Amino acid sequence: MTLDPGDIDATPDAWKGAYLVLQPWEYARIPALKAKNPNLKILMYKDVSATRKDVEWATGIASTGVTYQQAAANNWLLTDAGGRVIEWSDWTGLYPADIGRAGYQTRWGDNVIDELKKYHWDGVMMDDTLTYLSHPTVGGRKATQIPTDQAMYEATESFLDHVGARIKAAGFMAVPNVTVEWNTWHAVMEDWTHYVSGWENEYFVKWGLDRSGARFVGPDWQWKMEMAAWCADRDVPLLAITYSNRDDYSIQTYHRATWLLTWNGRTGASIFTPWESNVDHWTARATVDIGMPAETRHTIGSTGVWRRNYTGGTTLVNPTTQARTIDVGRAYHRLHGRKVSTVKVRPRSGVILRKA
Repeated sequence: MTLDPGDIDATPDAWKGAYLVLQPWEYARIPALKAKNPNLKILMYKDVSATRKDVEWATGIASTGVTYQQAAANNWLLTDAGGRVIEWSDWTGLYPADIGRAGYQTRWGDNVIDELKKYHWDGVMMDDTLTYLSHPTVGGRKATQIPTDQAMYEATESFLDHVGARIKAAGFMAVPNVTVEWNTWHAVMEDWTHYVSGWENEYFVKWGLDRSGARFVGPDWQWKMEMAAWCADRDVPLLAITYSNRDDYSIQTYHRATWLLTWNGRTGASIFTPWESNVDHWTARATVDIGMPAETRHTIGSTGVWRRNYTGGTTLVNPTTQARTIDVGRAYHRLHGRKVSTVKVRPRSGVILRKA
């Protein structure tokens, strides 16, 4: 996922992946990327729940499905009891809209499908597909149109029912970035998957955008892994995303190793996105290939460590707070080449080995 200025220019190997998310004004890159990898799915970024006043200066294309001006002209902007327009405080410059309104849904679908067709995208990554009111607002203002978490859930489901179906019927992928928690993910997947082509989920193994964010451990890690497995078992593509600094190699391995526990060998992708702009997103740890799944995932005794063998190696994940030493049962190579038969798996970390 390359969304910051300079990201795609700094990532010459972006074509090697299975999925690539670009800003909508970067459509001119599609032919060259497709020439190198015809199987690459290139998704256009668009925000579902918010509008922006600005557009990209050279193309006039917005990162939102509906612009602020379009929403204001049609009374689709969320407002408080005093009639003041709501703005998110965690992402200033984004103004949420009444996404349950039929007119908003139609305009969003019209705008996005027109761009998908015109510039030959494979589909759209639909950011801010909200299951509850997860964004704080400037001044703590509360919208009268969508005042509760339940109202947000219902508005989003209505949006996906209308817009997701249109996008799929037009022959494109609809891949929402969905906001879920440990106690909601399963119900959301069950309720909404038939509306879409797949899912994106951020913060797969840690919170935050740089290395200061806490890694998930225990139940917090478990539900993320189970969600990925739920999607894989049903051939529903999941784009699992973890953010950190580009030189945070440990988290890249934790992310990739966790993903490999659940991958079905066909659908979805693990995506590591560096916090820094203008840096190469294609890192060795986050993209390591050990072949195809050779068995199901399992825990190793009472250690709490998970393992899964692949045709070209093995993946181990320790989502506990204690280091574990694991006998891998035969000679493997570390990714840097050293042969091992036992490995120490540090807390909240992963190890990926190649067959000797």
